[in-house]
Amino acid sequence: MSRTLLTGVAVVLGSLVAACTDAGSPTSTPPGGSLVGGPSLTMGFGVTPTIIARGNIGTFHVQSKFEGYKIDLKTHDDTDIQVRSAIAAPGSYSGWHTHPGPVILVIKTGTLTLYDASDPSCQPTVHSAGTAFFEGTTPHNVRNEGSVAVEYGTVFFVPAGGPTRIEADFPPNCPP
Repeated sequence: MSRTLLTGVAVVLGSLVAACTDAGSPTSTPPGGSLVGGPSLTMGFGVTPTIIARGNIGTFHVQSKFEGYKIDLKTHDDTDIQVRSAIAAPGSYSGWHTHPGPVILVIKTGTLTLYDASDPSCQPTVHSAGTAFFEGTTPHNVRNEGSVAVEYGTVFFVPAGGPTRIEADFPPNCPP
């Protein structure tokens, strides 16, 4: 990988981390507004992520069968796994984004509300403590619409060396 490309990747990743960890002031462009010369992006606000670990697992095909329980996980591509914990303050939101692969969220405390742009009416789906759900490659936004902080964990499956998050335009079929 060239030095210029590595520097560009480092700048982009640094910007994303700064945007996701700044709980003090909103960094988002208001819905309907736009960045100069760019799309109408909605960066997150009030979510503090902590990367626990990231490692390369390569390609894999794992099958497990135990007392009637069956699971099959498979990828044909070189894959990184990133594990992260996060705290979402009351009123926080992730901003509209996608991922290059599946992401599993596990809610430890509180309640998160998922808005997915692939739903034509963009109906909210509420996930409370003790539940888990997938995020993926369609634009979505996760909010803490409750009055207490939400603690949750995430497991990202991404292309080797790739980003875990891709900013997305504000979808017109969803609430701001």
